[in-house]
Amino acid sequence: MERQEPRFDKDMQDVEFRPRSYRGPSLSSPSHDNDGFAWKIGVAVGIGVLAALLIFNAYERYQARRDAEQVLQVLKQETAKLEREAQAAPRTVAVPPPRPVAVIYPVPPGYRCAGGTLLYRDGSSWTQITARSNHTYCPLDGRSVDDCYPVTPRSVGCK
Repeated sequence: MERQEPRFDKDMQDVEFRPRSYRGPSLSSPSHDNDGFAWKIGVAVGIGVLAALLIFNAYERYQARRDAEQVLQVLKQETAKLEREAQAAPRTVAVPPPRPVAVIYPVPPGYRCAGGTLLYRDGSSWTQITARSNHTYCPLDGRSVDDCYPVTPRSVGCK
């Protein structure tokens, strides 16, 4: 198709001449609809994050309250159980057991008390017996091992 040149009539009112600093076809003025669009997005995201945090916080509080209620319920059950056991237990006064009375045995043959010390005849010399000494005397007429007793200064009454 061939290019056709424009034809001008005698009436030139509809003809528009380009200025010398022409940079392309004339456009309509830019619209200002998108001014502050970034701010709107930022505020929307901030509100969304805030709402999510509030929902999360409410859920955590709900879970904590539920856990605390369960703990209280278990605590009440255990307390009731302990009270029942305490009521069922016989009421006795706590009396400490009597201290065993120290049994003083006779000084066995071969041993001697002198001045608060216990001595043992070992050949031709005497050996001092203390509470840490490991001496045991079993009477010859004893019928069992139960008749044997430890020999210490306290057990034979050396003072």
